[in-house]
Amino acid sequence: MASWVTSIIQELAGWVGAAAVQKIVDMGIDLYMSKRMQIVDSEAAVKRVQMALPQIQAVMCVAEALKMEDPSSREWVQQFREAVDAAEDVLDELEYKKLEDMVQNRDDKVGGSSSDSKKRRTCVTSGDILERLKKAVIMLDEATAGVEDLLQRADKLGISYLSKSQLEYRTNLRRQTTSFVTERKVFGREDEKARIICWLTRQTEAPLSSFGIVGVGGLGKTTVAQSVYQELDKSGYFEKTIWVCVSTEFSVEGITANILETNCHSDTPLDVLQQSLKEKILSKKILLVLDDIWEDEKKRDWEQLIAPLRFVQKGSQILFTTRKKSAADLLANVINTEHERLTLKDLEEPEMRLLFNSIAFDGLNPNEYGDLQAIGDHIIKKLHGNPLAAKAVGGLLNSHMDLLYWRRISNHGSLINLEQANDVMEVLKLSYYNLPTDLQVCFRFCSIFPQDYEFDKEDLIKMWMASGFIRKQSCEEIRPEDIGENYFNLLLRKSFFETYKLWRGERYIIHDLMHELAKNISIGECCRVARDEKSVVIPSTVQHVSVHVSEIQKVSHLENIRSLIITTSEPKDETNPDLFVLPYNLVKKSLRLLKICAIFSSKLPEEMSYLVHLRYLSIELKPPVRESFKYLLPPSIYKLYHLIVLEYNGKYPKSSYSGIETTGMTNLVNLRYMRLPDQIMKTICGVHRLTSLQELTFFVGHESGYCINELRTLNNLRSLTVHNIENIENPAEARSANLLAKEYLQSLSLICTSESTLDNHEQIFDNLQPHQNLMELVIKNYKGQKSPIWIRNSFPPNLSSIELWKCPYLNEQPIFGQIPHLRILKIYECPNIDKLPDIPLSLTEFLVYDVGLISLPNFYQRFGSNTPTPLSEKSLLTSVDIIKCPTIISLNGFLLPGTQDLCRLENLRIEQCDNLAELPMHALRTFVSLNQLHISDCPNLTVFPCLPLHLIYLSIDGMAISALPNFFERPGSDGGPSPSSLTSSLGTVRISNCPNITALNGFLQQDNIDFRALYLLRIDKCENLVRIPKGAFRKFVSLTSLFITDCPKLAVVDNQNNLLPSKLIKLFMQNCGELEVPLLQSAFGVSTLTDLVMQECANITPIPSSEHVFRSLNNKPINGDQERNMSSVNINYLSIDQLSLLLVEPLRSLRSVRILSVEDCSGMEALPEQWMLQNSSTLKKLTIWKASTLQSLPASLMRLTALEELWIDQADLLVEHPKLPATLKKWTICSSYGANKFK
Repeated sequence: MASWVTSIIQELAGWVGAAAVQKIVDMGIDLYMSKRMQIVDSEAAVKRVQMALPQIQAVMCVAEALKMEDPSSREWVQQFREAVDAAEDVLDELEYKKLEDMVQNRDDKVGGSSSDSKKRRTCVTSGDILERLKKAVIMLDEATAGVEDLLQRADKLGISYLSKSQLEYRTNLRRQTTSFVTERKVFGREDEKARIICWLTRQTEAPLSSFGIVGVGGLGKTTVAQSVYQELDKSGYFEKTIWVCVSTEFSVEGITANILETNCHSDTPLDVLQQSLKEKILSKKILLVLDDIWEDEKKRDWEQLIAPLRFVQKGSQILFTTRKKSAADLLANVINTEHERLTLKDLEEPEMRLLFNSIAFDGLNPNEYGDLQAIGDHIIKKLHGNPLAAKAVGGLLNSHMDLLYWRRISNHGSLINLEQANDVMEVLKLSYYNLPTDLQVCFRFCSIFPQDYEFDKEDLIKMWMASGFIRKQSCEEIRPEDIGENYFNLLLRKSFFETYKLWRGERYIIHDLMHELAKNISIGECCRVARDEKSVVIPSTVQHVSVHVSEIQKVSHLENIRSLIITTSEPKDETNPDLFVLPYNLVKKSLRLLKICAIFSSKLPEEMSYLVHLRYLSIELKPPVRESFKYLLPPSIYKLYHLIVLEYNGKYPKSSYSGIETTGMTNLVNLRYMRLPDQIMKTICGVHRLTSLQELTFFVGHESGYCINELRTLNNLRSLTVHNIENIENPAEARSANLLAKEYLQSLSLICTSESTLDNHEQIFDNLQPHQNLMELVIKNYKGQKSPIWIRNSFPPNLSSIELWKCPYLNEQPIFGQIPHLRILKIYECPNIDKLPDIPLSLTEFLVYDVGLISLPNFYQRFGSNTPTPLSEKSLLTSVDIIKCPTIISLNGFLLPGTQDLCRLENLRIEQCDNLAELPMHALRTFVSLNQLHISDCPNLTVFPCLPLHLIYLSIDGMAISALPNFFERPGSDGGPSPSSLTSSLGTVRISNCPNITALNGFLQQDNIDFRALYLLRIDKCENLVRIPKGAFRKFVSLTSLFITDCPKLAVVDNQNNLLPSKLIKLFMQNCGELEVPLLQSAFGVSTLTDLVMQECANITPIPSSEHVFRSLNNKPINGDQERNMSSVNINYLSIDQLSLLLVEPLRSLRSVRILSVEDCSGMEALPEQWMLQNSSTLKKLTIWKASTLQSLPASLMRLTALEELWIDQADLLVEHPKLPATLKKWTICSSYGANKFK
């Protein structure tokens, strides 16, 4: 036998199957020695298996590669796996029986012995176990006969296993595992990125255009799209940016819901979804990224998806990525406007080298490994510029700085094949085969999830645990969760997973080529059955299954199923029954994992008690839940003694919790995660028995079984939330919780009810002292004056987050500056705190809300007051929020310049500080990273400091300033005056409720400032504002949205017909004084304008004549220039507060309005028929409010051939049922009482 096998035998702990074999052998020998159980004629077989164990381990290490290279070996591998599975089941049932006996004996001791106690022990019988154990041992014995031959075959094929990687995941395991960097720099593609951005931001009359990135898998299409998206999202060029991953399962409803960024109800009709989408994006300039498109046939579905997107603003863009040119052609055809395409080419060799080295050397300097760098250059040439291949091979190498190892990989057949055939899949296989076998099975399991599935790391690790993929360690302190996280981080590090940031948080995805690899290597073991799957072949050997609820009978023949995930994939799923009952033929005894997702209502059968191997039970229901919760929690569940995860996610009506029996919940002695609705958690008695729990929400009660001492035995908790602390009778009882002994506890929340009036709060909280390892602390509704003594005097040194909520009497705080790792400090509604201790430089987030502070704290001087902390030590603060602090007078403290460098501060928000009289005048210029500044409701602030040019968002609201601030102008490089032109990064400016401002001066009027980034300007409720900036708003060349409201003293300016910039899209004008007429005249000279809102515009009030002819704005006819300007204006959305304004020029001449909303139709008896007819081909939605005097609808309403929606409110005088156009999809005519008059 080859010498490498000896090395494997010495170093490997074994594959998951081999671990089971070792367990079988050990337990089998124990059984022979037991007088209670005897297995006749099997001792010799057990000994033969024991002797063959090292060889079995070696074979399983190369099993995956051997199956691919030598198909004749598959039968042996499958035979061996079946023997291992059978043996595992037997051993698991033996452990189940032990647990059952333990629970029963415990209950007998508590409640006394009962005659029927043995009757309940019916799930597993000893005789059956012994017979099956004998059979399993014989099967293993038979399987070992072929081990020698298989090892020789593998040696001849050159299949070897690199043993160091087998041990890699076990190195340096600690209780707190290392976290790896998940974001890497994007190398190359700068030209492609620039080309895409230039095209997406070009001037265009097209309402919706598309740009496609096309290329083979692994070239980085998604990475390029992400880079473009992030830059444009940050720039503010588009009003709304949306990212949606489309993937292989094309669902109009699902994609629409994702564009809406909402989790819609399962019964939400597509029409409702599309209406919501239309309202969300109506007349907005959006960027929609559709990533990973595959669908290239269903043109009608694509048209249905795109339909509501046509209501966007001019210049809106769709950026999409696809492997298929046919999909790009179809989408371009459906959108049917301007389209551009980029076919992504191979990455250039210099960029490939940078990418490869960043992963292969993983933070090391490649120049220090000259020999390896030379081999790396040789490998790079074989990778054909494919970034995914570079990541895969780099990940394969990055743990082995060994010359022979790198040469072996460089000369591997997979790289030769890649060089000859450009088949990246061969490289991915090589990377997979060289994973430790534990990681291989974890990765294969992921194939049961759909392509582009967004993985939650913690949940996936729990599934791995439940499925038995995580091997126990000899060190008891190392949790399976810690091992699982290390598995995951290694897969992430080796590019089997990628980090994916979403609007709802960070998730992880598997690249589509990696997903394809997972499906290929897991055939016969894992299977996914999607809705209407017709061609799927499900081998009887499959163990891990994800199946759509409508296809569930297709997997009912599987006898050894271990993981079952039942899903509904679409928001509207008509195959979904009113009550889903798990079919009896799927209650397989072998199940370890059962997850039911997104079904209205479900019922678990009483036969659940047969699932003696079940470790993971999760049910996620979408509202409305039609059945009682008790159907989801049958008493039979309480016999699942192996269960480690019990989760019920979803919102259930309160009435659904009646009649639920939770007495047996504490029988689940292995339970680690119990996530149930609070109404259920409150009823669980005797939680102290669940000693394996890792997290718990606990409600303190007065009765036995609900008192705080139930926590005394739960020393494995990582997260604990305690409610109703006011129910703790005395300090001694609080001490009985034994929090001080919970050394693994990382997160603790102590919560009283808001109405609690406990007199001895301080003493009780003093006795709830946690262990020194605590990292996160939340205290709510605490009634003491002093913070708990264990925070003041002996704070946990690892504490990183403190949140204090609604502590009305608290006034003495710990010295936060002495907590060395504190990152987050948030204090809400603590009005008695007038001074805070110094804060540490480590702090990243600081928030005070409704706190009685007079001034801000300083940074903690760790060298003493006479020796200040060196200024070279930077503060880590990124966000500061000071809200509703009416007693604060100044912002002296850590915000003052010259204290500590706040070079990382990005967000500064100050609100509702009534007595704040000044801001640090020179502070803002020193905040070199500040991009958001929000100051509001500080009526005593009269002076505003200079603004930094790098500011992106500015909001000034409710201040007594009489002038706007200027930008701070830095001196030139030679120390002279600042440059003649400076560029501002401001994208959004909001100025509101500043009664002393009379002119929009200051930074808005600085002549040497380039406002190229400003896209939104809002001026609101400045009652004494008279003058707008010199040059009006034309200097803001990128401005797309302008809001001017409640500024009644605004005066007419020069050049009043040319006030607005050429790119303006949205104009909202309300009560703007004399500026109303010039604004409206100017608006019809801007060809990009599509949204116009006019409210309370008294200066544009029409004067009717007997012939119903109204004057123009200046009582003059429209001249030729005005006509030409009007013909180029395409108003899509028009909102007015008087219907009569439609008879005023230039509104009277509009001919392409899509949506009309009239806020007040009182005083009008009829609709302006001529105006309606001239917009008949475009008007899609008509909304009229307060139509109390409207007596009839014109007969010509039938001629509005585009009208789809009609809403008329308070139409009390409208008695005749109107004749409506055939195009109408939705209409409502209401009375003053809200009732629909015509049903």
